[in-house]
Amino acid sequence: MLQSKVFRYSHWDIACCLVIPFQISVYSLLAYNYQSMSLLALLGMIPVLFALSLQNAGANHNHYHTPFFRIRWMNTLVRMGFSMTEAPKTPYNIGHGIHHATHQSWNDKSILAIFGLKRPLSKQLISFGLFVFESVGLKYFTLLVLLKYWPIERVAALASPDDPELATRALKKLLEPSKLKAAKYDLAAWFLFRLVLCLIDWQFFFFYFIPVTYLIDTLRQGENYFQHWGATDPFDPKRDSVSCYGKLYNLLTFNLGYHQEHHYKPGLHWLKLPELTKELPSDRHTVPYSHYFNSPLMFPERSAELSKESTADVSS
Repeated sequence: MLQSKVFRYSHWDIACCLVIPFQISVYSLLAYNYQSMSLLALLGMIPVLFALSLQNAGANHNHYHTPFFRIRWMNTLVRMGFSMTEAPKTPYNIGHGIHHATHQSWNDKSILAIFGLKRPLSKQLISFGLFVFESVGLKYFTLLVLLKYWPIERVAALASPDDPELATRALKKLLEPSKLKAAKYDLAAWFLFRLVLCLIDWQFFFFYFIPVTYLIDTLRQGENYFQHWGATDPFDPKRDSVSCYGKLYNLLTFNLGYHQEHHYKPGLHWLKLPELTKELPSDRHTVPYSHYFNSPLMFPERSAELSKESTADVSS
């Protein structure tokens, strides 16, 4: 254990914290310069913003599992900072905790369905409209109000009609006093940053920030899929997910690519995850470059193997 009165695990955790001012600066500069930027430059920034979203995910993920500081209010400020350029982190972290406690296979799921591309156009337009509703804070404030007057199960069915049982579990955790207080702090930070962007340039906020964020969030919906598709055994902590050892990807995301290692020992600090690789079986499914390369299209042989396994299970 690190001998420090401030840092709990490593001084290198400051690198994760620096993501916050860096990303706030990028978005603020974009808002200030939006009117003078060409369409090509604005389109070129989309993959950059997507990369920043992955970076935020990696840094927050590490902070959730191994809080960086010994001082509580410093951890609170960091969590609020991560909330600003992404989603409020306490609800997200609750969902992530449930994910760790749930064993499921992603091998038989459709990535097109996860992205929402199999829905009719009308439902996709409704989805975007709801995202606009969410982006101005109305979704979260509405849910907080409804939770005061409606049964949790009813709110869960409204918030997540596709999986109300999972939403009920998450909302029950959210209503714990400490979690609810933390969620309100995160929501305040999230909303304040969006208000600032809107005040800098409301056209940037409504015509660039919201559509681009919607696109990025849609792509990020596939994150669990890409981190688990092709795994050999969803019930084996040494084989239930997929690791990516791309150096640039792990540098950008603070070792988010070591996903199987993380599932094996979730409480281990992110800097020590590479040490676990030698403890894992060599026959695992791993991917190069980035988790986003992990799809049936990129690994047809693995897809064919899974198809045979599925057929065998049905026949038996």
